[in-house]
Amino acid sequence: MYVDTSILAKFFVRESDSDEWVERASGSFLASSEIVYAEMLSALLRKEQTGIISSKEREKSWSEFERQVHARDIHLIPLDRIIMQSAKRVMLDVYPHVLLRTLDAIHLATYLSTIAGPLYTDDRRMRDAALFLEIPLVA
Repeated sequence: MYVDTSILAKFFVRESDSDEWVERASGSFLASSEIVYAEMLSALLRKEQTGIISSKEREKSWSEFERQVHARDIHLIPLDRIIMQSAKRVMLDVYPHVLLRTLDAIHLATYLSTIAGPLYTDDRRMRDAALFLEIPLVA
C-alpha cells in the first residue's frame, strides 16, 4: 500500500484514527516516496511545537520511524528525473481543477510509478487530485 505522510504519521503519533489506520495496514507492504523522510520530521516537529507531543516523544517516534525504514518495513521509493517529470505532468493534468502543492504532486507521481494498490492519504488536495486522475483511494 502507498501511504503519504498524513497517514504514516498516524503510525508513530497517536491520533483519534490511528488504530483504524494501523489495523488497515496490518500485514501490508508499506511504500512511499523518499520525501517522507523529511516530511515525517517536519510533521513531528510541528506536533511538538503545538504541544501535541513532547520532545522525548518526538525523538522516540523519529527513532522508530528510522528503524522501520532501515528494516525495510517502510519502503522509500527514490526520487529520480522520471518521477519529477511525472510530477510536472500530474500538476498540469489536474489544473485548474486542483492546484496541487509540489510535494503532493511528487507523492502522486511516485504512486503512479509503482501502483501499489489504493492510495492512502488524508490530504484533501491530494485526494481531490487522485479522484480527478482516477487513482483508487481508501475511504
